[in-house]
Amino acid sequence: MRKEIKEVIEKEKICGLAIALVDEDNIVWSEGFGFIDNARKDKVTADTLFSTQSMGKTITTTTFMILASKGLINLDDPIRKYYPEFVVNTKFGDRDQEIEKITFRRMLSHTAGFTHEAGIGNNYDNTPCTYEDHIASVAEAWLRSKVGSEFAYANIGLDLTGYVLGKIMNKTFKEVVNEELFQPLRIKTATLDINEAQKHSFAKGNIGDFETPTVQIPMLGAGGVYISVNEQAKFAMLHLNKGKIKGKQLISKEYFQEMYKSQFEEDGVKSTFGLGLYKEKPIEDVEVYSHGGGGYGYLTQHTWIPKHKIAAIVFTNSMHHSGEQVKLTRKALELMFKEKTKPKTVDVESKSLKKLVGTYYRHRVSMQNIVFENGKLINYNLFGKKQLLYPQSELEFLTEDKNLFTFILDEKQKVKSIKWKTDDSLFKLNYNDGPNDEKGPNKKSWEKYLGIYEFYSYGLKYYLALDVFNGYLYIYLTDKIKLEEYQENIYFTMDGEAFVLDEEKMSYRNIPLTKSELNTDELIKECKRNEQKKQCYKWTFNIVSGILFWLKGFDIAYEFLLKTIEIDEIFKDNLWNFGNKIYAFRELEYAKKCFEKLLSLDKDDKKAKEMIEKIIKEQIP
Repeated sequence: MRKEIKEVIEKEKICGLAIALVDEDNIVWSEGFGFIDNARKDKVTADTLFSTQSMGKTITTTTFMILASKGLINLDDPIRKYYPEFVVNTKFGDRDQEIEKITFRRMLSHTAGFTHEAGIGNNYDNTPCTYEDHIASVAEAWLRSKVGSEFAYANIGLDLTGYVLGKIMNKTFKEVVNEELFQPLRIKTATLDINEAQKHSFAKGNIGDFETPTVQIPMLGAGGVYISVNEQAKFAMLHLNKGKIKGKQLISKEYFQEMYKSQFEEDGVKSTFGLGLYKEKPIEDVEVYSHGGGGYGYLTQHTWIPKHKIAAIVFTNSMHHSGEQVKLTRKALELMFKEKTKPKTVDVESKSLKKLVGTYYRHRVSMQNIVFENGKLINYNLFGKKQLLYPQSELEFLTEDKNLFTFILDEKQKVKSIKWKTDDSLFKLNYNDGPNDEKGPNKKSWEKYLGIYEFYSYGLKYYLALDVFNGYLYIYLTDKIKLEEYQENIYFTMDGEAFVLDEEKMSYRNIPLTKSELNTDELIKECKRNEQKKQCYKWTFNIVSGILFWLKGFDIAYEFLLKTIEIDEIFKDNLWNFGNKIYAFRELEYAKKCFEKLLSLDKDDKKAKEMIEKIIKEQIP
């Protein structure tokens, strides 16, 4: 996240940014980036105060719920119960009858029919005014729709709610928030007063290079909070603990649950807005909630997952960027979710884990290479994917995406296969080879058969290699497969395919094979001469690169692939496949060289860049 944030700040020219990741008890990580203003002298920290704009609506609603939990107010009370002189203009029938329908539930859920802005002290009016002046100007506004007839986002409803809370407590709204919410949460520097905010590290708002005027926001209930990410984190913990803080139920369970319910439905479609918060797109079917803010030179976001008790908060003091605060918050939360939902594990001795390492193979299923690294079993496939295996028992392991790997042992307690179960499939892969294998017989009679063979399919020529490794006979087509002797000159792969050693009639899987003198220069010329068959050569070149790597080493295979790319860029795919394959077999320096070449050919190749970063990270001791 730190690396990505720095890239985003530079790309989007964001003045300053602060982030906090939170669980139910702790700030997992918080940090500031950039500067508090365009003078670029003082840096943003996790304690820098930002104007959070409409994020304050969640704070206003939460404060209301605290007072409601004390029995001082009710969601379905009409506003006139506490503010009898309240008026607003309407074209929808009798004014007083319509106003009587305006309840706090409707104001907090944006279904009271209000327009967005009050007459003065709004987002488009620079007239200095008090909160009271701002509220009084609502009398000049007109309802945009019948009360309760539609969802229409409106600052007015939250501002009126905050004002009424002050009237009930006979205090200013600022005092109510401080005493009822901030003090119990031990939030000390957050405030609704800009003069108080400026006594601390304070981020000034920006639109591009223009620094917005530093003025008191009159819309206190809708977006008047100045707070740091560290203190917003304490507010997040209140919600992650379902309205409870330090063992005390600050918000009753009933009122807390009400905040998270959709409050409006039209044509069978429920609004994604509850009370002071939005229901976002889920992460793996798990509910996500949020509220953001924007204005006066700030863009902010607070997103959380109640089920897993995690939250992410991002504040910026720039509002010219393209919603980066939302993207960063979502990405951070997804990473936290992934970490939080990792499978639970049991302790398994290293000795037991090590006996499971090796390659596993089945025709038409990608070969899997299971290795023991840093005390853990890790599965690498040939497409660059890495899966940590979480032990559920000595022989059962879960991956982060809930795949189940079950290892099967033979009567000698040696591993013989894996059952790999996904959500909708079951694969059985047999053990192919591994570092625990004893040295094979390396028969002299094999020597005359070793080498490269060709075969044909649809008029196209392909290659296969036969050689000895660790004293065993192996074939290479697209995978390096160990052969097991059944009887003289009859061998089988680990997934049961026959290989016949016969100088007159060599075959694999009943495919006839002919000894070949593979000439790569001639093969490349052949491809150039057959322009219409270029696509057909992709698989041939892919196989040949593997054969060259196995028989002659990386440099020969790599140079061959570069020559093919000179023919046409479609062959870059083979360099990508080759890099992934040798990455799976932990040849990290060689793999990195492949991906670096791909990046040099296309500086926008994100996949190559990600693989380079992954390899560099893995190379760090």
